[in-house]
Amino acid sequence: MNTLSLGHDYVVAKVDKLVTDILSPNTRINIQQISEQLNIYYQAMTSLYNDELQYTASIEWFIGSCYLVCGNCYPSELIWDKAMTKKFIDTLSCYKHDFAMEISNFALREQRNSYSLRQYMNYCLEYARVLIVRVDLKIRLEFAHLVGIENFSDFLVQLMDKIQRDRARANRKKNTNRTVKDKGCFEDLRGYIWAIEQGVDTGGLHCHMLLIYNGDKRQLDWFLGYAIGKKWIEITDGLGCYFNCNTTHHKRDYKRQDKLGIGMIRKSNQLEVDNAINAALYLTCPEKYEQRLKAKLLGMRSFGHGQYHNTKRRGLPPIPK
Repeated sequence: MNTLSLGHDYVVAKVDKLVTDILSPNTRINIQQISEQLNIYYQAMTSLYNDELQYTASIEWFIGSCYLVCGNCYPSELIWDKAMTKKFIDTLSCYKHDFAMEISNFALREQRNSYSLRQYMNYCLEYARVLIVRVDLKIRLEFAHLVGIENFSDFLVQLMDKIQRDRARANRKKNTNRTVKDKGCFEDLRGYIWAIEQGVDTGGLHCHMLLIYNGDKRQLDWFLGYAIGKKWIEITDGLGCYFNCNTTHHKRDYKRQDKLGIGMIRKSNQLEVDNAINAALYLTCPEKYEQRLKAKLLGMRSFGHGQYHNTKRRGLPPIPK
């Protein structure tokens, strides 16, 4: 395998998984498996490391531990045998306490995000009825190596700008009698929530988006999900893809289990309200440690939601860098 042909996000995901497997007390990985992965990913990680990105602690532990074992040897000249791999494991194991703290701190951050999200959802659900649409925005697997976190963030900023323009246009024309066909896919939006994650196996970047519309003015949630997905593909110039959670087929199973929390939600129906909040809380799950971003732009957030209408700042702020 030509390690230099591996994409950055794929490599950092694999390195993070390797570190997690070694440091986790509940995972069993043998020295041969570790040696094989070091021979694949050490050179790639050192080659792809970007000083302008902020990496998770696991990546820094990996690079630091490798350096202590290898010294000044060129990564391309190294072959990780059993002895070197054993030294690497012993060195990395010094971070077991830090690893436990990282997981704990992640859970605390997600709990704070969950509290903020619940408050925001309660605010949005104060209306008589809202239409909730969830779309998962991704990059096609065959193009993932072409789209790093910088590009992905830029795509999301463009999407946020599109949301701003649609809402501004709606405010300018709110007194006109326009049909649904005349409206942009982000008009009549009450609020929104977004969370950026990274896949464990492929390292693929993706964004879960939950959009909350005025239920008196918008219907056809499946069509809105489709329109948003098409907008994403347009913004990414064909590199992106999406999953529309609001199709009839996808909603049917949740409906049968009385867990459907997307589509039309009525304030008078407490089960629908509870389900909508639970559906939103999936975006801030403390158990999704391995799906966190492994590298991001300095100051970049991986979670956010819209503003409350009674604040001075309105609209949708771009994803900060």
